[in-house]
Amino acid sequence: MTSRITPLPLLANLALRRPRNVDVPRLGRDAVAGVISAVVQVAYCISFAALIFTGDLAGGFSLGLAGLIMGTVVTCIVIAVTSTFSPTIGGPDSPAVAVMSVLAASIAAALASKGASHEQIALNVLVALSVSTLLTGVLLYGVGALKLGQWLRFIPYPVIGGFLVASGILLILGGMEVVTQTDLSLSPESWEPLYSTLYGPQIAIGALFAIAIPLLARVVPVYLALPVAFFGFVAVLDVALLFVVSDETVRNAWFLPSLGELTLWWPLGVVFGTEIDWGVIAMSAAEIGSFCGVMAIALLLDVSSLEVARQKGGDLDQEFRSNGLANLLSSVLGGFGGSLSMNGSILLDESGATTRWAGAIVGIVCAIVLFSGTDVGSVVPKAILGGMLAYLGAVIIVELLDTPAESTWTEWALTGVMTLVIINFGYFTGVVIGVIGACLMFAMNYSRIGVVRRHLTRYEFSSNVERSPEQSRLLHEEGKRVHVFWLSGFIFFGSSNGLFERIKRVIEEQQERPVGYVVLDFSGVPGFDSSAVLSLVKLRNYCEEHDVTLAFSGLNDSMRASFERAGFFGSEKPHQVFGSRNEAVEWCEDMVLLYHEVGDASAHNFETWLHNEFGGQIDFERIAPFMERQELDSGAFLFKQGEPSDSVVFQASGCVAITITDEHGRSIRLRRMIGHTVVGEMGFYRHVPRTANVVAEAPTVVYRLTQEAFDRMQEKDSAAAAALHKLIIRLLSDRLEFANREISALL
Repeated sequence: MTSRITPLPLLANLALRRPRNVDVPRLGRDAVAGVISAVVQVAYCISFAALIFTGDLAGGFSLGLAGLIMGTVVTCIVIAVTSTFSPTIGGPDSPAVAVMSVLAASIAAALASKGASHEQIALNVLVALSVSTLLTGVLLYGVGALKLGQWLRFIPYPVIGGFLVASGILLILGGMEVVTQTDLSLSPESWEPLYSTLYGPQIAIGALFAIAIPLLARVVPVYLALPVAFFGFVAVLDVALLFVVSDETVRNAWFLPSLGELTLWWPLGVVFGTEIDWGVIAMSAAEIGSFCGVMAIALLLDVSSLEVARQKGGDLDQEFRSNGLANLLSSVLGGFGGSLSMNGSILLDESGATTRWAGAIVGIVCAIVLFSGTDVGSVVPKAILGGMLAYLGAVIIVELLDTPAESTWTEWALTGVMTLVIINFGYFTGVVIGVIGACLMFAMNYSRIGVVRRHLTRYEFSSNVERSPEQSRLLHEEGKRVHVFWLSGFIFFGSSNGLFERIKRVIEEQQERPVGYVVLDFSGVPGFDSSAVLSLVKLRNYCEEHDVTLAFSGLNDSMRASFERAGFFGSEKPHQVFGSRNEAVEWCEDMVLLYHEVGDASAHNFETWLHNEFGGQIDFERIAPFMERQELDSGAFLFKQGEPSDSVVFQASGCVAITITDEHGRSIRLRRMIGHTVVGEMGFYRHVPRTANVVAEAPTVVYRLTQEAFDRMQEKDSAAAAALHKLIIRLLSDRLEFANREISALL
């Protein structure tokens, strides 16, 4: 028996999966796209190195450029292998490089004040950048390993839009800066090189190259448009510059400066040296922390933006792990921080790449440039590099404008503001302002919607208590004195004040029958902030001035504790708290009845009620012989669920509850019947088993009319039987009318 050795899961996940049958055309497309993207990545590294290593740090330009290219090599290969996106590449990102430059400048200034040499300053900056890369790797990998990515997933769409638009504009400006080798700013003087005889033609040819790509896409396959334009323009320009331009100085101005000799440095070899001033590096902890934070934010935005651009979801935790691993390896091998590049990945798409091999090829080509000393800038004119960056920026902006999501003018305004802030003050400031603006915009929109899900009065909505017709008519007449508000959603400073203003307006506008009770149901509210309590304190004070009682229901423990601390409830306060909305409405009904049941309203007994319901034509004594009087103690069953419906009951006094038993044996109360009413008529007329239990909740007196007795009544006193039919029909009609009104109000 032979044993099979299986690879470790981690190594299996990291290994590039070679297809069984190599697709040569696809591999060729990946190779072409990889070479083009590698040229652009090297151009990026040159620009970034020039940004970081200036002034006293100019002597470290070669080492710094080698570190940036090494970071690109490691990041491209690791991300190409492990990312959930395909194809994709990575490398130094503009926001992080901006922080790098600040970190380098602060360390250089601190060491220069101590009299350190230029060589010592450059060495300390390199170590600081490696430490930043190492800590970034730990942070990113930790977030992914702990699966915290989803907690960071919330990014408002205007923030993504601002990030994309700003990236697009910066790419277009970056293309111009690659041509002029100067920094463009708001100053008109910085734009003068664009119109000069030396750089003007280069800008024009770069624009022509960017325009040629979509035009070529109409006559050749889309994935071939950019490669054909790239190699065609490079060949034509190289030949033209060689044979047409005789001035060597002018011809050299069309290409990037020579890279010089690139020398790798190894952090482990110098990190323990005496020339490293760890005190100065420690004083730059804020900049190092900002670098780590910006890298995490940039990765989050790049992943979200790439999902939007490709309309495909990714595993954010896996992306954090992949980028964390890339930075950890890069810090050991002398590279600087890099992460997944949304711009670079879109460039791969535009160049025709289709598989993971494209990203790996980018890393391999960059490694060849690094170790062989190949001077890419002497072959590819700056006009082509600048035009490619401008084309990529335009693609990002156009794709954002073509998004199917319909944005409001406020969202577009926020996107515009964020774009301007990023361009002028950097990504970090722009993203912070964008998130704050999106939160404020959400708060305004949410407060405009309000937290009142539904608002009804007792005229339209009642508790589940079945009362006598006399009491029901009275509650119907006085129903608008009780207002019920269903609340939903989190209540905060905007929505809480809106709730106060709405209830205040209801109280002020209702003059004929003044509002007496307001029920606030919090069962759909997960929580509220302190401003909500303050707004409701204002509501409480206003209601007390206008003799309005508040009834709270559905409060959880924390909400109830907050109201108790605010002094809402107590023996000296009229306001009440209940477990459910039904209990609160029932209490309000009781209070209305208690206020009105005086004189005539309290003088009616069962006999007079029946006499009135029969229209004064039938006396109780006339039907009493057909009925059986029963006195029930609290807890006694009047009907049981499932038994035959062989009688109908007239409730003379007391209270009964209609309950059902669920599948778990629990008793659930559906309604309560109080006062003078009829119980069990549906089963009696339909001749079906009882669908619920009827239990006395207090000492109760009823009169039972059996089916046999009712048949005798129809034979011996048909007028009384007919009056009884009309009573039950009228009672059912009243219930149906109120139910229809309630359903209509709830819709």
